[in-house]
Amino acid sequence: MLTARQMLIFKCIVEEFIENAEPVGSKALMVKYQLPYSSATIRNEMNFLENYGYLEKTHISSGRVPSKEGYRFYVHNLGKVDLDEGTKNQVATIINKHRRNLNEMVHESCNMLSELTHLTSVALGNASDDMLQRISVVPLDDGRVTAIIITSQGHVENKVFQFSSDVEMEDLLSCVNVMNELLIGTPISEVAFRLERDVRPILTTQVKQHEELFNAFLEAFVKFASNSVYFSGKENILYQPEFNDVDKLRRLVSAFENSKVWKTLPLSSEDGIQINIGNETPLGKMNDVSVISASFKTGETSKGSISVIGPTRMPYEKVVALVEYISENIEKACLEDKQDEK
Repeated sequence: MLTARQMLIFKCIVEEFIENAEPVGSKALMVKYQLPYSSATIRNEMNFLENYGYLEKTHISSGRVPSKEGYRFYVHNLGKVDLDEGTKNQVATIINKHRRNLNEMVHESCNMLSELTHLTSVALGNASDDMLQRISVVPLDDGRVTAIIITSQGHVENKVFQFSSDVEMEDLLSCVNVMNELLIGTPISEVAFRLERDVRPILTTQVKQHEELFNAFLEAFVKFASNSVYFSGKENILYQPEFNDVDKLRRLVSAFENSKVWKTLPLSSEDGIQINIGNETPLGKMNDVSVISASFKTGETSKGSISVIGPTRMPYEKVVALVEYISENIEKACLEDKQDEK
């Protein structure tokens, strides 16, 4: 158990390192934070904190930096931070603007989160009780069309198809009409099965190039039915000094490109804020990365999460407050909309 003096010194060290990404020395700490202790006393307490496992040296002559255990202790003892009214108003504006479109609400919230933290944010969705509302197609050129898939919860998927010259627009529209007639109101998770069981036999008898059209839409729905991952501000984390190392940067970029990595983030709406530090994160061996996540309900059985990815040196109090507030307001809007529909 740390004394009040040790807690104060440790908190100042963490906050100084978060701000400047430089090892912290006792004299600089005493001057900047106007601590009522001598440099020697602060140094002795830093030695204790290092032996206790909360601080470490980057090399023999350096000041101290927080260890992974130190960060865990720090976040476990975070105080509650209340957001300013300007930030709360920004969240309210996003929620009210996109209230009927969950996709846009979450994506714009994600964008706001990355802008306010100067870090990377990621949203993960699970549409287990989302249903197909409409399929539309828009002709482009050279045999290409855009299919627009809209769901009952406001999810929108745009998919560009490149068809062979044998596929006629009349056949494509017939295919879409059959799918709309048979699949509207079907849970997204069941659409692929219903395509095979109910739609395919009809397309076989009514549409010339049924196989090419069927396979194209089947692929689109299989992708759409899986959990969606949305990133904002990927470039922000790349500018952090921790990732000046080329190998670290390469691993981080590779992780951003692999959506399966992020689907291991928590989606339980009962878990509250999740803070994963170092090897606890989906990035595994990247020990200088932290991920702060919060889940939210979007329906009776569907849920999503919003997270911030940054260095272990991230401003935890600010990020936790933002992630918690935004996720709570998304959930509140979704559940209120469900009540209005009844």
